[in-house]
Amino acid sequence: MAGASTALTRPAVTHQFLAGLEGVRHLPADGPFVLVANHSSFADHLVLDAVLDALRDTRTSYLTKAEAFVHPVRSRWTHGMGGIPVDRDRPGKELLAAVDGVFADRGALVVYPEGTRGPGWPLLPFKDGAFRFAVRAGVPVVPVAMWGAQHVLPKGASLPRNARVRVVFGAPLPDDTALPRPQRVKALVAAARDVLELLVDTARTEPGPRRRRQAALELVRRAEAVTETMLSHTDRLSPERRVKQARLLITLARRTDPATLARADDPVGADARVLAARLTGLRALKAPAPLRPALLRSVRRGAEEVLAEHPDHLMARYLLGRWYLLMPRVLGGDRRQALEHLRHAARLGAHDTRYAMAYAEALIAVGHHGEAAGPLRDVLDAPAPDPRTADRRRRAEAHYQQLAGAGAGPTTPRG
Repeated sequence: MAGASTALTRPAVTHQFLAGLEGVRHLPADGPFVLVANHSSFADHLVLDAVLDALRDTRTSYLTKAEAFVHPVRSRWTHGMGGIPVDRDRPGKELLAAVDGVFADRGALVVYPEGTRGPGWPLLPFKDGAFRFAVRAGVPVVPVAMWGAQHVLPKGASLPRNARVRVVFGAPLPDDTALPRPQRVKALVAAARDVLELLVDTARTEPGPRRRRQAALELVRRAEAVTETMLSHTDRLSPERRVKQARLLITLARRTDPATLARADDPVGADARVLAARLTGLRALKAPAPLRPALLRSVRRGAEEVLAEHPDHLMARYLLGRWYLLMPRVLGGDRRQALEHLRHAARLGAHDTRYAMAYAEALIAVGHHGEAAGPLRDVLDAPAPDPRTADRRRRAEAHYQQLAGAGAGPTTPRG
C-alpha cells in the first residue's frame, strides 16, 4: 500500500509541488538523528518522504498520533509509510522500544514538536518529546522548515491544490553534553524554536540568484557523492538505487535553480550536465542493445557541450576519453581522441589515480606499451587508502609486470 502510494506522491512532490530545497549539506547521508520540522499540513509527511528518499540511505520513521492507527486500512498504510503510533497523553514503553529500533537501524526519526498541525505561522508551542529521544540516544537534532505545504493540502481538504513548497534544512542543533539531562532537553527546545522560526522565515522568502545557486550546488555535490559511493566497491545499496538517487538529486537541483542548471557556461550547471551524462553512460551499459547508441550519443553530446565552455573540466575530459575508446569506429570511436582526452584528464586529475589508470590502460589498449609505464608508476607510487584505489594499484602492478616481461618497461615497479 505504501509502495503504491509513494510511486505517485514522490514524483508529484519532486516534479510539481517542490519549489526548492536548501541546506542539504546539513543533513547526514547516513546514521541516526532526529529531524524536527514545523507542521502545517498533512502534506508535510509526503514532502519530507520524497525529499528524504533522495537524500538518505536508510529508512525514515515518523511519530504519528495514535488515532491514525484506529482504522485497519489506514493503520496498515501509516505503518508502511514509517509511522510510529504515539499516545500524546501517555507515551509508553512500546514507543521507546520503537524509537530505539529506528536509531539502531541508523534511521532518521521525524518529529513535529508543535504536536499538531498549526497555521504555518506563527509556530505553536513546542513539546519536548523529540529532544528527550535525542538526548536519551545521544543522536543529533537537525531542524527543517517547510513553507507552502499548508496551501497544497489545507486542513479539511481531500485533494491537493496547485501550490509550491520550499524546504530548508538547518545545521544540527548545539548540544551541551556537560549539562544535566533536563537542562539539555530544555536548551534544545529553546534552540530548536529559535532556529525553526528563522528557517521558516527563510522558506517564506523568495530566494535570490545567489541563494538558489548555492542550494543547487549542494544538491549537485550530493549527487556526485552518491555516484562515487556507488563506484566505491563497498556500497551496500544496489547500483540501480544509487543511479536513481543521483538522478533525483539532479532533478531537485533543477527545480531549485533551473536557470543555473540550464547553463553549460556556469560551473554548477556544467558539473550537473557532466554528471547526468555519466549516469546516462552507466544506464547505457545495462540497456538493451538497440537503445545503447542513442544513450551513448547523449553522453558524448553532454561532455562536448561542457568542454566547449570549460576546456579543463576534469570529468568531462575523462568521460569523453572513455567514450572515444570504448565506442567502435563506425559509431564515432577514435583512439587518437581518446588518448588526448585521457592524457589531459591524467594531468588535471593528478591527485586521483583513476585518471592515471585510465590513461595507462588506454595506452596499453592501443599498443603504446612503453608510454604506459609512466602513468602506471604514478598509480603505484600513490597511497591506496580505500578498496577502490587498492584495486587500481593491483591492476597497475599486473600491467607493469607484463610490460616488464615484454621489455617495454623497468623490471621492478616503484612504490
